[in-house]
Parts: sequence; structure tokens; C-alpha cells
Amino acid sequence: MSRHVFLTGPPGIGKTTLIQKVTQALKSSDVPIDGFYTEEVKEGGRRRGFDVVTLSGKRGPLSRVSSDSSTSRRECRVGQYVVDVASFEQLVLPVLRNVSKENRNNILQDILAAVESCRQ
Repeated sequence: MSRHVFLTGPPGIGKTTLIQKVTQALKSSDVPIDGFYTEEVKEGGRRRGFDVVTLSGKRGPLSRVSSDSSTSRRECRVGQYVVDVASFEQLVLPVLRNVSKENRNNILQDILAAVESCRQ
């Protein structure tokens, strides 16, 4: 039986740490898992963006702070961040393809809607 877990909460409460620890525990118990999370990227103590990290260990940029206030036609912004749609799709779409058809439309609608709006 397939189970889906969604973890939400305000910044800094330990969501990423919890995901990493649970992932390690499940893998060490030979439980098959798949998924992804986002991880803050800091430089000099300041947040510079986020990476998307799959539970299989692949990592790529999700977004980075951009000091340029102009937006090109192919560039997607969410607040101060420029989203790397291609990187997100390359890493996350294969994970989402493994989701059952019944649940696929309900998973991560907010994130996927934001990414989709960037593609248009």
C-alpha cells in the first residue's frame, strides 16, 4: 500500500532535519522510499536560495536571489527569487511519475501551480 506524507510548517522549525532523519532511518531499514524536499542555501550566513533534493540523493538549484529587478520573458520570479524551472522539472518530474494516478493531481498543487505559471 502506498502512503503519502506532507510536512508543512513555518521556517526554521526543523522540517528538513526531520525529513533527513526519517529518510536515513527508513533507508537503513530497507524501506523503499521516494520523494523530494527543498533545502535552504546560505552564503555568508544569508539565505541565497533553495535547492531541490531527491531522497535518492540528487540535488539541483530550485531558486536563487537575484539583485536584477528586471525579468526576462523566460525567467520566473517568486518574490526575490528566480526559479530554475528546468532544474526542478529534471529532478522532480521523475519522482512524481511514480505517484499513483489517483493521487497525482492532488500532490503539491501549490508548488506545481507556481512552477507551471512560470513556464507560461
